[in-house]
Amino acid sequence: MAGKKGDVKIRRMVEFDLPRVNEIDNLLFGEERVPSWPFSFESYWALYHPELSFVAEAGGRVAGFIVGTMVEEEHSQSITSLRHTIDRPPRHRKVGWIDMIGIDLGYQHMGIGRALVEAFDEECKRRDAVMGGIVRESDERLRNFLTAVGFERSDLVFYQRE
Repeated sequence: MAGKKGDVKIRRMVEFDLPRVNEIDNLLFGEERVPSWPFSFESYWALYHPELSFVAEAGGRVAGFIVGTMVEEEHSQSITSLRHTIDRPPRHRKVGWIDMIGIDLGYQHMGIGRALVEAFDEECKRRDAVMGGIVRESDERLRNFLTAVGFERSDLVFYQRE
């Protein structure tokens, strides 16, 4: 699965990478985290042990990361799974959700984020899954990035009441 783009190497994340990945996450978002994900990378890794995890190395140093999980498509009576058309059900029954992505500020705008998304997508395709991501409306940078790498915004909007 490792691929290269210029002098950038994309490979699977290993536990040895965690301190650097956590450092990148903290550099980008600080202790409070969340534009789009509610807790630190360190907490996320401890809780989920994400199976879809890649890092980008530039000059032998981890410059970025992408992590997510593979889930089976839910079949419930939720509006998100009801089919009100005569169209056939989707071919894919799994979704690879991108949970977190981060690129060190010194390595941004070099194609590293795109290369990480491509590696994530290749793994999803290998498992006959589609990619998905959820972004806060206020996270303009991430929304713009996902659009630039080929994601399309869904017309489904979630509301909540506290």
